[in-house]
Amino acid sequence: MKTRPALFPNLGTKLLSLAIAVALWVGFSYQHRERLSERSFRIPLSVANIPARTLIASPLPAAVDVRVRGPFTALRQLDPAKLEAVVDLSEAPRGRKSYHLAPDDVNAPPEVEVLALSPEEIAIVLEAAAEKTVPIVPEIAGTPAEGARVSEVSVEPRAALVVGPESAVARLTQVHTEAVSVAGRRATFTAAAAVLADPPGVRLRQAAVATVTVRIAPALAPDPTPARPRGKRK
Repeated sequence: MKTRPALFPNLGTKLLSLAIAVALWVGFSYQHRERLSERSFRIPLSVANIPARTLIASPLPAAVDVRVRGPFTALRQLDPAKLEAVVDLSEAPRGRKSYHLAPDDVNAPPEVEVLALSPEEIAIVLEAAAEKTVPIVPEIAGTPAEGARVSEVSVEPRAALVVGPESAVARLTQVHTEAVSVAGRRATFTAAAAVLADPPGVRLRQAAVATVTVRIAPALAPDPTPARPRGKRK
């Protein structure tokens, strides 16, 4: 006896496909019917693919302003903390060059359109990386207790290895610690202090923290010898 073919073969699969298609159509239609809105955000600026053995020698803005447009719901749900503008330095030459920021440089969702970026251009200077060992100079602040004085200040280690753009490292002759307070001190003490590398782009490769020793001694007594009176001029 022959089995009659089903009137609607794979009916469940077809109904599921139809339901998915209808849901997509409804969502797409709703998105297009929803009013468009515009908003502005301040988002971080990142630099990617810096060429090997080079460093950025110029200051960069930490963030840029971006104006976007999209459906009201999409913009309301947009988290600006997850947006980012990226400058790609792949195969960038050494020296100064301006890079144009385009909408594609922002990782916005597909339903959100990037209208404008400010600034539109970022100037970047790339230099060869260099390193150098320089002395560490301890810094102190404040005044010891009455009757006491600072007799000596030393630091360990005495030098730090810094790395940075070639021109900045060449100009660097020393680095300083953060200020160590001696206010109200009566006795010798030691303190850990961060070592600071001030020029832009320069960082410490070694000796990021130093130990500062401040020797406190009694204040010098005034000279008891009375001053000799000056003779009268003839």
